[in-house]
Amino acid sequence: MLKDYLSTHNISIYSLSKRSGISYSTLNDIVNCKVEIANVKSGILYSLAKVLEISMDELFVLCKHEIIVQSERFHINGFVEKKNKKYYLHFAHKHKEYGYELCPVKRESSMFIDSIALWEMEKYLSDIEMEEAYALCIKTKGSNHNTGRLP
Repeated sequence: MLKDYLSTHNISIYSLSKRSGISYSTLNDIVNCKVEIANVKSGILYSLAKVLEISMDELFVLCKHEIIVQSERFHINGFVEKKNKKYYLHFAHKHKEYGYELCPVKRESSMFIDSIALWEMEKYLSDIEMEEAYALCIKTKGSNHNTGRLP
């Protein structure tokens, strides 16, 4: 994320504002994920990339608000994105894509979002497996009932 990049390179939002000519409040919103990068004017992004001496593509990747979530139990990867001041979980299972709203973006949730997302993803996957197992039981029961055979 951009915030980590700036921290790693010892660049403050204030100094970046002075060097780029972009207002502190605009930069603060970008750095702290309060605005979607797609909604930021291209001129601002160009100035920011130029001052940071990175490409626009690199800047876009830094500003993308995704966190990767990996479930070892289910061998599935998902990701969390920030959008409209909320966290959303996305993952695919058996050729079907799932997306769920997790929680609002707040300082408290941001500190634990990777754990929250993993817990929620595994809960959803457990529910999906239970529904599939139940559907299989019903299907099997129905086919045994029709043939007159005992299971």
